[in-house]
Amino acid sequence: MKSSGKQGKSAVICNHPCWLMGFCFIGDTTKEPVLTLYDNASTASGTEVGLMVVSDENRAVDVFLPGKGCYCANGIYADLSAEEGDYIVYYNE
Repeated sequence: MKSSGKQGKSAVICNHPCWLMGFCFIGDTTKEPVLTLYDNASTASGTEVGLMVVSDENRAVDVFLPGKGCYCANGIYADLSAEEGDYIVYYNE
């Protein structure tokens, strides 16, 4: 399993086919950022394969997918609505 490392803005996570295994997201205390993961190698478009919103009441969320995870034929792009949180994406190639 590979890790994107801690990210604080939108980023290409993997630019080729892979398996999304999970992700964790921590938001800043007073904001409600949104993290959307796409089956895309370079931009925030295409099929959404992960979506997470955190609030000041629920600042941290972890999601791990069962089995092989979710196949992303084009790669993984992470879109963070604002630079108000940090996330890590886990995947297999």
